[in-house]
Amino acid sequence: MLRLLCFMGITLAVSCSLIHRADEEAWVHEILQDGPPIRDLLSECEWATIDAGFPPGDRDEAGMQVTSGWEIVQQPFSGKGRRFQGMLKIEPLGETGLYRLSSRVRVQANTEVHRTLDLAAADWESMADDQGRARTLLQHLMGRVQAPGLSDDFYRRKPWTEKEEDG
Repeated sequence: MLRLLCFMGITLAVSCSLIHRADEEAWVHEILQDGPPIRDLLSECEWATIDAGFPPGDRDEAGMQVTSGWEIVQQPFSGKGRRFQGMLKIEPLGETGLYRLSSRVRVQANTEVHRTLDLAAADWESMADDQGRARTLLQHLMGRVQAPGLSDDFYRRKPWTEKEEDG
């Protein structure tokens, strides 16, 4: 009996570590240096999800995570309808302004057979995450927080005036 309990405990520990590893592999990561305060970074995460085409969702300030609403793509055939949910996570790395930014896009398929276009009847089943869309979502965020500031020369320069003087 003791051997059986030990075996079950080891099996459970190994399976939990595999699930955690699979969940961790679903995320795409980027390091941000000289980033804004977390409050502002969370706002940029919300805007990045909207820029990437996801509907507004939830903001978890304590968990430092933004989760979009579900973007639904309906299809008249069973198993072909999809919905996508973007997630952005912030992890401070000790120094001020140094963060690990992570992105994930969850995907679910509508397995309803008869009423495939009726969202109330939809039967959503999880699929593999969309790594490409996760990278795109993360790049939307990185573009927002790493955008270089415009120099004073930019504001003084008036290219339309220079073209008129040259011509």
